[in-house]
Amino acid sequence: MVSPAQTSPLAWSALAPSPTTLYEGQGTAAEGRLYVIGGFDHNDGQDPIATAAVHVYDPATDTWTTRHDAPEAITHAGVAADGQDLYVAGGFIGDHPGPDTDHVWRYDTRADTWTAMPPLPSPRGAGALVRVGRTLHYVGGTERDASGTDVRDDADHFVLSLDAPTMWHTAAPLPRARNHLGAAVLDGVIYVVGGQHLGDEAYGDVTEVERYDSATDTWTAVAPLPVPLGHVSASTVVWNSKVLAIGGVTTATHAGAIEGEEVGSVFAYDPATNTWSALTSLPGPRQSPVADVIGGALIVTTGSTAQGPVADTWQGR
Repeated sequence: MVSPAQTSPLAWSALAPSPTTLYEGQGTAAEGRLYVIGGFDHNDGQDPIATAAVHVYDPATDTWTTRHDAPEAITHAGVAADGQDLYVAGGFIGDHPGPDTDHVWRYDTRADTWTAMPPLPSPRGAGALVRVGRTLHYVGGTERDASGTDVRDDADHFVLSLDAPTMWHTAAPLPRARNHLGAAVLDGVIYVVGGQHLGDEAYGDVTEVERYDSATDTWTAVAPLPVPLGHVSASTVVWNSKVLAIGGVTTATHAGAIEGEEVGSVFAYDPATNTWSALTSLPGPRQSPVADVIGGALIVTTGSTAQGPVADTWQGR
């Protein structure tokens, strides 16, 4: 449910824009900076064009810098941080509609180097990656055929020990398969938020939210999102002991639509009360932005609107 009034209102302010417009990228914060990796940086006619570029935002100086490219142009990958290291798993390779991949990479943010890791057990894109302690968890996603069409949603749940990273193993699957879902870890518990079915961006979004307890290898349904919501893969974060789903795409409101409605909503889930509330919305709607928390502030960058990808970066406090 959504509380009738907003709680902890956010004041949004503009920051230095990203060096390029971008959407469907991946990113997370590490050591006080926000890393944005790959994504579609522009459209060539109707076809989104992928990039391997890596850009880093430093809120201390309100500046962006460019780092070494990722090993491949990638979108829709899962990303998780472990100290100075970022892990990038799965995704779609190259321009839309690129194939899904089983590739997993470790990016050392201090050395600015990329290293291949053990691949996922099978290729998939638009899943979610999180870290609990010394273990990576990859959940959900979708598989594509040779034409680039999404043919099967996945409920699979793969885990990799960072202390002995030799191969991925399976854990309890998601109760409901889907892709373009968000995930975050709060107090050692994984929360998986929303998502969509196959490539149905107009009407395939879902409200489901589940929590995973690694101690018992079990999933439990919790309060659903206030609205169906997908494209929050890189914008589901933990802030002030709540799980936030920022922006994304919800179900289309007009018949025959081929895409959903971009939203600027910021929904907050409180595990203590098992309820969702609506915080102050972003200054504008954003599909697939990149977000994280640095120094207590929400940093939200890039994403797309009905007019295409943008470079805006905002701070919320």
